[in-house]
Amino acid sequence: MRDKERVFEAADALLAEGASPTVTAVRERAGCSNATATRYLREWRETRAAEQAEAQALPELPAPVALLVDRGVTGLWAAAVEAARATHAGELTAARSTHEALSGEADELARRADAAEADLGEARATLAVVREQAEAIEAARSAAESERASALAAQARLEGELSTAHEALGVLRAELENVRAGLTAAEQGRSAAEAARSEAEAARAQAEGTAAGLRESLADARTSLEAARAQAAEAQAARGAAEAERAAAAASSARVEAELGAAREMLADARETARREREAAERAREELVAVRAVAAEAARIAEAREAGLRAETRTETRKAGSEDFSLPATTNV
Repeated sequence: MRDKERVFEAADALLAEGASPTVTAVRERAGCSNATATRYLREWRETRAAEQAEAQALPELPAPVALLVDRGVTGLWAAAVEAARATHAGELTAARSTHEALSGEADELARRADAAEADLGEARATLAVVREQAEAIEAARSAAESERASALAAQARLEGELSTAHEALGVLRAELENVRAGLTAAEQGRSAAEAARSEAEAARAQAEGTAAGLRESLADARTSLEAARAQAAEAQAARGAAEAERAAAAASSARVEAELGAAREMLADARETARREREAAERAREELVAVRAVAAEAARIAEAREAGLRAETRTETRKAGSEDFSLPATTNV
């Protein structure tokens, strides 16, 4: 539906309701602007005035008057109507002039009202932007205050961490000294283990030599026993002497067997001792490797912490420029 039709229908409805079809009432009822309501409301009023004027045209003669037509009353009636129209013609012209002037003023007022509404909308938008900017500035100020407080807290925290790091560095240096002392002790233990192993090897060699000698003695004893047995077979007459020699040979054999058993026990003991010494040397070597690994890790941690402290506390480092934070390199296994 066009604006004109909506304005005409709104004006007719207001008039039917007994309300005055003003520009504001028509604009609210038709849902249009002030300028549109003013323009088409003026056309509606002109159309209604024309319709009323047409309705006020010369009416039909009443029945009684019609009877007097022949008597010239028609001319009299026409004269009366013309006189009435002439009487009201000036008033109608003045009313139309006034209506046109008021319509022009109404158009101007409607245009101004629309412009004022547009300005008001712009002002509201500007006010909203200003409010948003003010809120953003307030938020930025709050954020700046929060960042400043955070920076102060971070500064205090860094100062505390720097003090703690200095203390930790001292502890690490002490631990490094202990590790170095442990390395020295481990080196000494390894040397002792190597010496013990050498002694075990020597004892084993000696035991093997003794066993070899005992084996030779046993072989000799067996040879003697065979010879004695042959002599006993050949000289049965000298059984007593042979029996004595056999007893002596048996005793010698028993002694040799006992010495061989003792030698075997000594060899087993020597081997057990050598095995234990080898295990002790291996454990000492593993402990030495572990101690060196711990020392290397401690040195790496100390160097990393020292490097971090130097990076975060350049001012502190410049004040203590003469202090040497470097740590001695550890001996590789």
